[in-house]
Amino acid sequence: MGMSFDTDHLIKDMNILIVDDTADNLVFLKHLFSRKGFTDIQTIEDSRNVLPQIKEKEPDIILLDLMMPHLDGFDILKLLREYLDESVFLPIVVLTADTSRETRKRSLEEGAIDFLTKPLDAIEVLQRVSNLLKMRHLSKEQKDYSSRLELAVQERTQELNESYQILQNTYEALDQSHVEIVNRLAEAAEYRDDDTGQHTFRVGKLSSSIAAELGMSEEFVGLIRKAARLHDLGKIGVADAILLKPGKLTKEEFAEMKKHSEIGAKILSGGKSSLLQMAERIAMSHHEHWDGSGYPQGLVGEAIPIEARIVAVVDVFDALIHSRPYKKAWSQEEAIDFLKNKQGEQFDPEVVQAFLKTLFASQGAKEAKEASEVIPSDVTPSEVIPSEVIPTDVKPTDVIPSDNAYPSTSA
Repeated sequence: MGMSFDTDHLIKDMNILIVDDTADNLVFLKHLFSRKGFTDIQTIEDSRNVLPQIKEKEPDIILLDLMMPHLDGFDILKLLREYLDESVFLPIVVLTADTSRETRKRSLEEGAIDFLTKPLDAIEVLQRVSNLLKMRHLSKEQKDYSSRLELAVQERTQELNESYQILQNTYEALDQSHVEIVNRLAEAAEYRDDDTGQHTFRVGKLSSSIAAELGMSEEFVGLIRKAARLHDLGKIGVADAILLKPGKLTKEEFAEMKKHSEIGAKILSGGKSSLLQMAERIAMSHHEHWDGSGYPQGLVGEAIPIEARIVAVVDVFDALIHSRPYKKAWSQEEAIDFLKNKQGEQFDPEVVQAFLKTLFASQGAKEAKEASEVIPSDVTPSEVIPSEVIPTDVKPTDVIPSDNAYPSTSA
């Protein structure tokens, strides 16, 4: 699914560096980008020239072949990691015909952010590169703005008679800048698998209400409302073929899907504001399970950040009750039954109870009481999750939530 942002015209002038020892691949990619209006494209056939070129002019994205003489792609990744400024998001996309798990894992560990599989698909190349260039533009915009703001604060705080008002104004401006960037980043990820564009807004709003019910500070409540919108930012690095698949994911596809947590956290890492720091924690940990069976770190109980535990409940609930191209919506009652059945396993029981109180606060005491009742002991998970939609070799907790493998209520 394509995206339309006012940054479209800006990315056409951003620098694309292509490194491949095969001249035909360089010609193909340069022609492809030129045809689509990109004006600053550089190609390197000899990998030994990569670092000198980057020192002369830093690119905005690097398309990097793995198998090359002299210095292979892994050697280049190590050199770049030592040389580049990690505070600015520079996407490195690996070009390879090797789709093995070991190669992908090593590439990510060395600093790659995405993969394009050879033979290259022109449409996929353009879409993935365009998306990552937009992320690069927003990252640079935030860094530039923050640098200018910090300089202004240093200068003006020397004027004692105006210091308080200046600090107040600059921090308000910085907060507004972060909110705007958060909204843009959330839209960049969400429009790939949510036609309405409202999922992240709902997750943020309900997460803040649950935080208030749990007695969190006013500052925390305000932060999670904004930061929760970025919980699935890493999906921008997941192939459409997996993200929008109209059926169950295979084990291999699910393994690729799970990487979005770490991708999102990496994009958000290094932020100095409380907002971006909370967003990073949510992106990394919102698929952790209370009993330790989640991903990516297998955290248990209160080792999972409270903001991630809150978003985990809200994200699953909202995904279940809304339809997507690959699933039908569950009823609210079915979704509530699922959450209650999974408290203490997948979800923090205290968060689930706060969620139920929040959800039914305006529906009267009787309905709130009924919604908070424990599921009868004779109701099994298979009555909540139709067994026909769960692969025999995958546990229900592996499927819910699996980002596009929510079961259909029509089964």
